Amino acid sequence: MSVLSVPRLFFKGRASWNPATGNNNDQWPLYDFTRAELNWAFLNDPAQEPPIGITPDNVREAFPAWARALRWYQPVDDQGKPLPGWWQNPGEWGYFGGMEWCLHDTARPDDPGPGAPTDTRFTGGQLEPGGPVITSDPLVHHPGEPDSGGIIDIVGDTFPHSTFNTPGRMVDNNPDAWWGSSFYLKRFQIGSRIAPQCHLSGDVAPGSSMNSRWLSLARNLNADGQLQIAGVGGAVLQACIPGDPKTLRIASGTSALLDALRAALTQRGVQGLMVRLTAYRTLYFTAAEFEHCDGISDPRERTTAQYRRLTELWDRELKEGRTPSQNPCVSTVLGTVGLWHDGEKPTSAPGGRCLLPSRMFQCAYEGRQGKRGTTPRATALQGWCAPAVAETRHTHDAVYVSLDLGNTLPEIDSRGEKADLGDLRLVVRDKNGVVHAVGDLPFDAYRTAAYETTAGIVDVEAAAEAVPLLDTGTLELHYVPDGDPVALLTESTVTAETDQRSVYLDQGEPGTITVQIRERGAIPRRDVELVVQQYVPDPPQPCAEGGAWRKPDGGAYPQVLDLTTETVTVSAGTGEATVSFRPVRSGCATVAFFPVERYGPGTPPAAIGPAPGTDDGSGVPYGISWASYACVRVLPFHDDLPRQFADCWNAGFSPQDAWDFLYRKVLYVHDVVYPVMKHYAHLDLGDKESVDRNIDQIVALAERELLHSTLYMPVTRELSEGQRRVLKTYQGLVGKGWPAERLGEWR
Repeated sequence: MSVLSVPRLFFKGRASWNPATGNNNDQWPLYDFTRAELNWAFLNDPAQEPPIGITPDNVREAFPAWARALRWYQPVDDQGKPLPGWWQNPGEWGYFGGMEWCLHDTARPDDPGPGAPTDTRFTGGQLEPGGPVITSDPLVHHPGEPDSGGIIDIVGDTFPHSTFNTPGRMVDNNPDAWWGSSFYLKRFQIGSRIAPQCHLSGDVAPGSSMNSRWLSLARNLNADGQLQIAGVGGAVLQACIPGDPKTLRIASGTSALLDALRAALTQRGVQGLMVRLTAYRTLYFTAAEFEHCDGISDPRERTTAQYRRLTELWDRELKEGRTPSQNPCVSTVLGTVGLWHDGEKPTSAPGGRCLLPSRMFQCAYEGRQGKRGTTPRATALQGWCAPAVAETRHTHDAVYVSLDLGNTLPEIDSRGEKADLGDLRLVVRDKNGVVHAVGDLPFDAYRTAAYETTAGIVDVEAAAEAVPLLDTGTLELHYVPDGDPVALLTESTVTAETDQRSVYLDQGEPGTITVQIRERGAIPRRDVELVVQQYVPDPPQPCAEGGAWRKPDGGAYPQVLDLTTETVTVSAGTGEATVSFRPVRSGCATVAFFPVERYGPGTPPAAIGPAPGTDDGSGVPYGISWASYACVRVLPFHDDLPRQFADCWNAGFSPQDAWDFLYRKVLYVHDVVYPVMKHYAHLDLGDKESVDRNIDQIVALAERELLHSTLYMPVTRELSEGQRRVLKTYQGLVGKGWPAERLGEWR
C-alpha cells in the first residue's frame, strides 16, 4: 500500500518557501495571535530600550519602518545568562513574503550554483520491491544534461474566469508555532519547462492540503554550525490524487515508468496516486546579493551581515520607488510518486505500520568547527531519529519489509552527509518478548548516496523464520552503540491520525475532528481506547520564542476549547472517532491523541516540548515532532463588530468615519504586517480609494467557502466572521454611493 508499494517513481530537487514573517514572535512579541492584532502592550511599552512607540495612530508609517530596521537581539540561556547575540530586523527574513511555495528554486532560477538543480526532477523508479532502480527512461533526469527528464511541480487554484493558476500557499495555523504548517495546492503536474503538464496532471483530493508531519528540528545535527534558523529541520508532506479521469491525466507511450504507474491504477483496490516528499536542509539568504556573507564562519556574525544586507536592499529599493526584494528560503526535497489504495486515510499523513523513536542515538563527528582554519577534532554527538513507516510486501519468491526512512535518520552537518549509526537491524518482537531478526541495514544502505537514490525507501528481505511473525509481532529498528543492541525505533501498534490538521473556528461555532485509528496499519478488530487532550502554547501567547505545549491551568494558560481530557472508545471494525468541542475564547489550541496501547491509560503529560521527555513516568518519549495532533485556531470574538460598525455609520453617515473603522478594526494588520499586498498585488489596504475600487474582489476572495483554496484572502486565514460581515456592509455602502440611510438593526 501507499508509496511503499510498486511501482514507485523517485524525484529530487528543490522547494522554495516564501512565508510572510512579519507576524513571527521568534525574538520579540510583536504580534498578539489571540486577537489577530499587533501587540500594543509591547510596541508602546515605555520600558522598552530603545523605546518603540508604535500606536494605532501612527502604525501605518511607524510599524513598517521599525519592522525593517536592525535591532540588537540578546538571547539568554535557561538560567537567564546572556548568550552571543546578533543584529536583525523584527520583520525577519521574509517580511515581504507572499506565502507561496513550489517545487523549484525561485531564489536563483538561472544561476543555482555548481550541482544545484533549479527544478525538481525524476531520478528513477522501481517496479519490484528490492529490484533495481531504473534510470534508463525518458522521465529520468541525467546529470550533465540540464533539460533531460521530467519535472514535477505544484500549482494552486485558477482565478475565476481564467486559466491562470495561483501559486501554492503555505499557512501556519498558529504563526508563532513551528508545528502547524499547512500547504495548500490544487494540482501536481509532471512535464517539461515548456510543457509543464505533458506527462501527468492530477488534482489533489478535494478539500485536502499537505501538512508538515513529523517535523523534526533535529533532522540535522549541524555539527559544523553552518545551518541557520530552521535549516536543521525536516518534515514529511503527503497528498493524494483521486484516479478520476476527469481530474487525473497520464500520457501513455512517453515513459515506461509512467506506463507502469498508469496500468497500476486499474488494479483492484487502487483509488489514485499518492505523492510523498521530505523537505530538509533549508537554506536562507540564497540569492546572489548575499554571496559575500557565505565566507563568514561564525553563525551570528553571518546572520548580522545577512540581515544588514537585506535591510540595505529594502531601504534602497523603497527609496527608489522599486518593488522590495523577496527572500524565499530553499529546501532540498526528495520524494516518491506511488499508489493510493482503498482504505488509506488520512490522505495527508503516511500510513502503514508506524515506528516511533524510543531511544537516543550516539555517533561521532570529525570535522572543522568554529572559525575557518581550526584543527579538525572528533566530537561525540547524540540525538533522536524521527518516525518511519513500514509495510510488508510479498513477491513470488521472497517477503520484504519496505521501510520509508525519508525523514528518519539524521544528517551530520551542512554538507548533508548522513550520520553513521553503524549497521542497523530490523527485528520483530513476538508476543513473548523474544526478538527475531528480519534483516540488516548496513551504513551503505542508508548513507547519502543510497538515501537520495530511493528517497529513503529501503526494502529489507525478511529472514524465513521471521516471516510468520510479521503480522502479529512488533517491529523495531536496532543499532549497536556499545556491543548491545538498542531499539532506536519501536512500532506503535495502534496509531491515531487526522486530515483535519488545521481547523479554524469563529465565536460560538462548534468544531469536530475525525480521527482514524489503525492497528498495525489496518482497521482494529477490537475496541480501542483513545485519550484526547487539549494543549495551549508554552510560553503563553503573545510571548516570544514559543516552542512547547502545556495543559490549560485556568491561570496563565487558559483553555481555548471546552475540551480537557477525554477518553473515546473506538468500536471494533470502525477505525474512526469524532471529537467535538466549542470555543471558550480566541487563541490557538492543539488537540493531541494518545492511543492507550502505546501511552498507557494514565493522564497525558502536563507539557510536551520539541525534545522528548518522560515526565509521566511511563518511559515513553513524548515529543511534538512525532505526536498525533490537530491545530485549532479560534478567531477573534468579533460577533459585536457589525453592530459597532452600524453605530459608527448611523451616527453621521460619514464615508471617512466608515473607512477609519474598517481600517482600524479589519485592514490595518494585513496592511502593515503583510505588505506583499501593497507592493506585489498593487492593492494598498491603507488607501481608501484603492480599497473602494477593489472592494468587490476583496469580498469575493474572503468568502469562507474558499478557506481551503489557494485563492482565499487573507492568506493567513485570520479574518473573523464579524470582520467579514463588516467588509460586506462596507461593500454595500460603496456600491450604493454612500447613501445617507441608517443601517438595519444588528444583533
